[in-house]
Parts: sequence; structure tokens; C-alpha cells
Amino acid sequence: MEKRIVKIPNIAGEVRIGFSFNYLIKVIAETEASEAVLWDFTGVTTLHPFFLAPLAIYKNTSGRNIECVNMSLRLQSYLNSICFDRMLHFDRDSREDIEAVMAQYLDRTYIPLCSFAMTDANKDSFGSIMQHIITKQTNIGRGGGSSLSYLISELLDNIYEHSHSKNGYVFSQYLEQEGMIDLCIADTGVTIFNSFKNAGLYQEEIDDHEVEALKLANEGYSTKNRPEAENRGYGISTSKEMLVVGMKGAFFMMSGGAFHRYENGANDYIDLKDLFNWKGTVILMRIPVNLPEDFNYIDYLE
Repeated sequence: MEKRIVKIPNIAGEVRIGFSFNYLIKVIAETEASEAVLWDFTGVTTLHPFFLAPLAIYKNTSGRNIECVNMSLRLQSYLNSICFDRMLHFDRDSREDIEAVMAQYLDRTYIPLCSFAMTDANKDSFGSIMQHIITKQTNIGRGGGSSLSYLISELLDNIYEHSHSKNGYVFSQYLEQEGMIDLCIADTGVTIFNSFKNAGLYQEEIDDHEVEALKLANEGYSTKNRPEAENRGYGISTSKEMLVVGMKGAFFMMSGGAFHRYENGANDYIDLKDLFNWKGTVILMRIPVNLPEDFNYIDYLE
């Protein structure tokens, strides 16, 4: 079988974040057109974390025959270090075992691509371990550790409660020059749209549109049909306000054929169903290391 050649773009960290998603959508759409693909890295020197993390998760979960070719030695070394081709995987490991493996990253600038079996114990362990490592790596400002703990635990809880995903996926990269942490939390579960559909809730509001389901989740509507969850929803709206309004960061979400961007006053929902479909949900957060002087994470807790 002749392999389709898909050109991987050179996406530096200073490239506008939106361009990273445009490139990602293009690469995955071209890859989906063939069962056997060559990803051609000719001329690629750097890759934006928000392009790199979903690309790696896709490669590891798509089931397609994808071969990476024409990488520079420098790029190959970096991709090997972050476990691009073979993610670190934790099944039902004890917290102590996970900590022992992850301790080697305390003095790095990244947490490598990791997958973990979606159990209650695993998601709690990963949440606290990630918060500890990122705080140590970045020396994030006052209130940053508590904010990180809240953001990570809330979003991992969402995967656990709503996605029915076998595994969760995480990755982070500290961009020292920009003073930013780029953090990815993802699943390959049922998507937000299908979560609402399976629960039989808000069907008239959604009207078979994935974008409308994404809006509901981001506005705090829940698929858990119980009174104590009704106003808490996915826990996304509080996390977003803390990150974007309080910390002056940025928040992005893809689920199925829908995309959401919340940053710098922009609050956009985009229908991608004719171009792209992410099998699950991926959340990407840009988190500043130097926080505003008046920021207090307690102001954003429900």
C-alpha cells in the first residue's frame, strides 16, 4: 500500500495559538483520508505545545499506520524526551509508583505525554502529582499552586464523570521566555455532545448541534441528572473564569466537531463538523506564571 505523505508544519511558540489549531485540523483531516500515512517533518525545528499534544494523542489512539520521517536529530531527541511516540502509561499503579516515575521531571520544563487508566484513584493521584511538579518547575506566583490544583482536579473530574473514556491524557510544557505554562488534559471518550445525548438532557436546546452542546457545558449545564450537580455542571465555567479573567490566561476546548476559544475578551464557538472530528474532548490551557497582584483564587470558587 502506498503511503500518503502529510507535511507537518513548523510551528514556533510565538505563532498565534489559533494557527496551531488550524494546522492541527489540516494535518488530522489529511491523515484521516488514508489508512497508511507518512508524517513528513522536513524543515521542522519547533512545534507549539498546543499542536504537539493533540497530535501525539491522535497518533497514539487513531489506530492508523503513521510513520514519522525526515526529523532532525534535535527534534527527534525532544520528541523522545516527551514520549511522543510511546506515552508513559499508568494502569492501576499505586500513587507511590506514579510518584517514583514522575519524580525525574521535577527539574525539567515539561511533564511528558502520559496516559492513565481512568480510575478514581488515578485521576486524584495525577492531579496532585502534576500540580506539585508544575509548581516546582515554574515557581508560579502567589496563589498559583492552589489555582493549578483547582484547575487540574476539576478538569480531570470532568473526564472521569462524563467521558466514559478508558484513559485520560496529560501533557504540560513550561515556556520560560513567555512566562507561560501550556497544559493539555484530554480523553478519547463519548464527546460532550454524546454525553448530553446519552443522558437524554437538553435535546431541544442542542437540536443535534455539537456547538450548542459545547456552549451548554461551558455555561455550567450538567449531564448528571441530580439536584446537587445541576448548577455545578461540568465545572468548566468556574475554571474558565479563574484562568482567563483572574489569571489572565487562555482556555481552549475541542470536542467532536466543535471548538471553543476563550481569551483576551474573545469567547468564540466554532462548528468544525465538516472539516474535523476529535474523538473525545481535549482541553488546552495557557497559564501565566506571574499572576496579577489582585488575583485571589478564592474569589472564583463556587
